[in-house]
Amino acid sequence: MRVRWLRFGAMLVASLGVVGLALGLGMTRGEAPGAVAQTTATPTTTETAATPATPATPATVATSATPATTATPATRLPSNPPTCTATTLGGSRTANARLAADCDTLLAIETTLAGTATLNWAPTLALASWEGITVSGTPKRVTKLQLQGKDLGILPTQLGSLTGLIEILLYDSGLTGSIPTQLGNLTALRTLYLYGNQLGGAIPTQLGNLASLTVLSLQDNRLTGGIPTQLGSLTALTDFSLQANQLTGVIPTQLGGLVALRNLVLFGNRLTGSIPTQLGNLTALTKLYLYGNQLTGAIPTQLGSLTALTVLSLQDNRLTGSIPTQLGNLTALTDFSLQANQLTGVIPTQLGGLVA
Repeated sequence: MRVRWLRFGAMLVASLGVVGLALGLGMTRGEAPGAVAQTTATPTTTETAATPATPATPATVATSATPATTATPATRLPSNPPTCTATTLGGSRTANARLAADCDTLLAIETTLAGTATLNWAPTLALASWEGITVSGTPKRVTKLQLQGKDLGILPTQLGSLTGLIEILLYDSGLTGSIPTQLGNLTALRTLYLYGNQLGGAIPTQLGNLASLTVLSLQDNRLTGGIPTQLGSLTALTDFSLQANQLTGVIPTQLGGLVALRNLVLFGNRLTGSIPTQLGNLTALTKLYLYGNQLTGAIPTQLGSLTALTVLSLQDNRLTGSIPTQLGNLTALTDFSLQANQLTGVIPTQLGGLVA
C-alpha cells in the first residue's frame, strides 16, 4: 500500500489466530491532522466477507434539534449618530439611497464593532476609502466587510441590515459575545469567516436562511449547544468548519443534503451519537475530520461511497465494530486515521487497494 497515513489504534483480531494485535500510534487531540509519523504497511490478511451495509440512520427530526435561537437584543446605538454626506457617498444621498443607508449603519455601529481598535470611518472621508469596506454593484452597496487581525469588540445586531454584503471576514479579531441572529437576514452572503475569535453561545438557527453561502467558518471559538439542523439547508456550501469549539449533541442527518460540500471539519468538540449514514451522500467530499469527539457506534459502510475523499480522520472517538471492507473503495485516500477507538475484527484485505 502507498497510503501515506494509515492508523488504526484498536484491538484487531487477525484471521491467523493472533489475538490482541495492536496497531495504534498515538496522536494527541490538539495535534494538527497529518502530523503523525508514517506507519509501516500492514501485511495483507485473508479476504473477509464484506461487512453488511449499515442500516440508514433515521433522519433527525428538525424539531428535536437545537431549539431556535432567541433574537439577540439590538445593540444600543448613539442617540444622535452621525450621517453620511455627499462627500462620503461620492454623490447625493437621494441618488445613492441604499448606499447611504449602509453608510449610516456603519457609522452607527463603529464604536461597538471596533472595540479597542481604531477605524477611519468618518463622514468626512469617502466611503470607498474606509478601512475594511468594499463598495460595488449597481445600485452601489457595501458588499464586503474585512477587518481580520484587529482587536475588535462585539458583532452589532445592526449588521443584519447590511443586506448587500457578500463577504464578511472578521477572523482572528478578538470578537466576543455571540453571533447575532440578525445575520440570517444577509441572504446575499457567500462567505462568512468568524473563526479564531472568542465568540460564545449557540450557533443561530437563522444562519440556515443563507442559501447563497459557500463558506461557513466558525472554528476556534467558544460556541456551545448543538449543530442546528437548519444548516442542512445550505446546499451551496462547499466548506463547513466548526472545529475546536464546545459543541455537543449529535451530527444532524440533514448535513447529508449538503451535496456540494468538499470539506467537513468538526473535530475537537464534544459531539456524541453515531456518524450519520447520510454522510455517504456527500460524493464531492474530499476531507472529513471528525476526530476528538465522543462518537459511538459503527463506522457506516456508506462512507465507502465517498470516492473523492483524500482525508478520513475518525480517531479519538468511541467507535465500535469492525472496519468496513467498503472503505477499500476510497482509492484517493492519502490520510486514513482510526486510532484510539474500540474497533474489533480483522484488518480488511481491501485496504490493500488504497494505493494513493
